[in-house]
Amino acid sequence: MAFQGLDPILFESVSNVTASLGDRSPELGTRVIKDGVEYMFVYNAGGEQISPGYGCVHNSATAGFSVTVSSVSSADVLVGVCHHATLTTDTYGWVATKGVVPVEVPDAASALGQLELEGNGAFVPGTARVCGKALAAIASGASGNAYIQGA
Repeated sequence: MAFQGLDPILFESVSNVTASLGDRSPELGTRVIKDGVEYMFVYNAGGEQISPGYGCVHNSATAGFSVTVSSVSSADVLVGVCHHATLTTDTYGWVATKGVVPVEVPDAASALGQLELEGNGAFVPGTARVCGKALAAIASGASGNAYIQGA
């Protein structure tokens, strides 16, 4: 018997990034599970692009499901991780909020075990605001798989 889930029908791939919403675009905040990873549809309202492997936080300057990556990302709660395609500024797209995805570790750190979000969306070893766990050692300046849990 097939599983009958409550996920919305997707008219856009979870790897899609768009500058404007169309008739078939999901609403901001829509969630979907694809290949065991939970995604949320968001708007990059920050001043920087969000590259794959980097975490984003809620953009406090705007309302709703707007995100940003900035030097103060470490002072906020992880919303999700850009997983497939770069979210340039002022674009809409999907971020992974729960599941196993590649994450970026900055040049000055290596990671194994619990992870927290650092400034500019990278992940470092942590104990204060844990939002993920590296599945294996991640070398300094590299990416590796981690189980993350955002908003």
